[in-house]
Amino acid sequence: MNRYLDTLPHPWSRKDIETAIFKDFSDAIATIEETPGGRLWRALQDLEDTLWIFNTSTTDLLDEICLFGDRSKNFSFWHQANTNEAEEHTRAVKKKLFHCTSALMALVDHARNFQRKTPIAGYADRLAETFSSPGLHEFLQCLRNYNTHWRVAQANWVIQTEAQSKTRQARFTVTKGELLKWDGWSSGARQYIDFGSDDIDVYELFSDYRKHVQSFYAWHKGAVLDAYAGVLQSYFEYKRLYEGVQKKYAWNLIISHAPKALNPYQYLDQHLPRHQLERLLAYEHRSDAQVKALLQMVGMEEFCDEAMYEKLAALFRQTT
Repeated sequence: MNRYLDTLPHPWSRKDIETAIFKDFSDAIATIEETPGGRLWRALQDLEDTLWIFNTSTTDLLDEICLFGDRSKNFSFWHQANTNEAEEHTRAVKKKLFHCTSALMALVDHARNFQRKTPIAGYADRLAETFSSPGLHEFLQCLRNYNTHWRVAQANWVIQTEAQSKTRQARFTVTKGELLKWDGWSSGARQYIDFGSDDIDVYELFSDYRKHVQSFYAWHKGAVLDAYAGVLQSYFEYKRLYEGVQKKYAWNLIISHAPKALNPYQYLDQHLPRHQLERLLAYEHRSDAQVKALLQMVGMEEFCDEAMYEKLAALFRQTT
């Protein structure tokens, strides 16, 4: 059985959406969400969720390394009674390294799926330009397989002190010898390992790679919003109309049943963030201008009919 909006040609008017809400409000919003723009926006949000997981996993890993560096400055950290503490930090770094590589590959797979369904011109060129370090991307992809199918990479701490500058640096590294015990590296990943130093600095590796990731996906989101602006515009217009009509009914119900002695200022901070509340209070107290500003701030000026406006204005005109 078709839902009401499915039987109508695009574009849907406010009247179409209002009728759909009367018939079944849940069917109305479901139909709007299943428009091409709704599906695209949901897919973009899903991709951003995966990007967020990668970014937070990377932050957790880098923070753990910094935490070790700070705590290890304390002499008591190395007391015999605390011998397990350094080992626990090492395990924590290994665990978070595992999470980072898993999140990275999830991001790669989700981005490929997105590009397949929602292609962006210049995607491959931009990808190659952003991740230009030879073999880096392939190395991290294979490192995920190494962690998943072989064993979790052993990250070992190294503390270096520079005598002249009196600086101290705590690093976690993965050794070339440790990595090459696995035979699953691609040619590009092996090239990265072979031409790199004997110790790969975990902090440097993921700190630099995250910058590339953030640069690429900032470009990608902008390109999607530009290329598919028409598809998204109709979806957001339908959603705006749906939410406006729904809000109109809710507000009308509240205002119609409000006690005559109600002080509307008591409830403003439930609907307005602080900066909008401050702007509203800059208008003349209990004036029509203040009521109209309120309606504009909550996106109701288009949906508030004359009868509803008079009810709302009456609440503000009365004095306590």
